[in-house]
Amino acid sequence: MTSKKTLAEKTAEAIKAMIQKDRYEPGQKLPTEKELCEMLNVGRNTLREAERILQSHNIVTIRQGSGTYISEKYGVADDPFGFDMYPDHNRLTSDILEVLVFMEPEIVAIAAEKRDQHDIERMEDCLNLMAQKVDQGLSCVDEECEFYRLIADSSHNIVMERMTPLLTQGIRFFASTLQPKDFLYAVRNYRQVLSGIKHQKAVDAKLTMSYHLLFLRR
Repeated sequence: MTSKKTLAEKTAEAIKAMIQKDRYEPGQKLPTEKELCEMLNVGRNTLREAERILQSHNIVTIRQGSGTYISEKYGVADDPFGFDMYPDHNRLTSDILEVLVFMEPEIVAIAAEKRDQHDIERMEDCLNLMAQKVDQGLSCVDEECEFYRLIADSSHNIVMERMTPLLTQGIRFFASTLQPKDFLYAVRNYRQVLSGIKHQKAVDAKLTMSYHLLFLRR
C-alpha cells in the first residue's frame, strides 16, 4: 500500500518543480520565505520542513540569516555508492581504478573536442596549484579530484558532468593512497593531458590519460 505524501513532501516537490521550470543554477537564491509561503499557499513550518527535505537531498542549502540557495551539489548524493562503508579498502581502490581506466580516457577525448578557453584556464590553474603543493611536500588530493571534475565539466556533456561527482568520493579515496612521487608523476602526465585537450588532440590526450592510469594500476 502506497503511503500518502505529507504536505511538506508535496511542498518540497512543488519547490523542486519550480527550480527545474525556472532553471535555477547552483548558488542562486530562492525567493524569500514569505514569498514562497504566498506562492505555495502553505505556512512557515510546512515550508521550513519542505526545505529541510530538499537540503537532505542536496538540492538546496539553507543559510541561517541569509536564505535558501541552490546547492552546488545540485541533487547529487554525498556518497551514492556507499564507498565509506565498504570494508575492503584494497579491493575498493583496485575496482575504482579499474573503472577509471576505461571511462576517464573517453571523457578526456570528449573534453578535447568541446572545451572552451575558460575550461583551459581553470584546468591550468588547478594544475599550477597542484604543482606548487607537490613542490612543498603538501597533500594535493583536493586538486587531484578537482582536475578530474574540471575535465568532466569541459566535456559539456550533462551526463558526464553529473557522473563525475558520483566518482569523486572514490577518486578521493584512491588519491589518498598515493605516495608523493606518484603526485609528481601525475602532474607531469596531467600537463600532457591538458596539452592534448588544449590543442584539441583527442587521441593524444586520451592515450596519455590511459598510460597514466595503467601505470598507477601496476
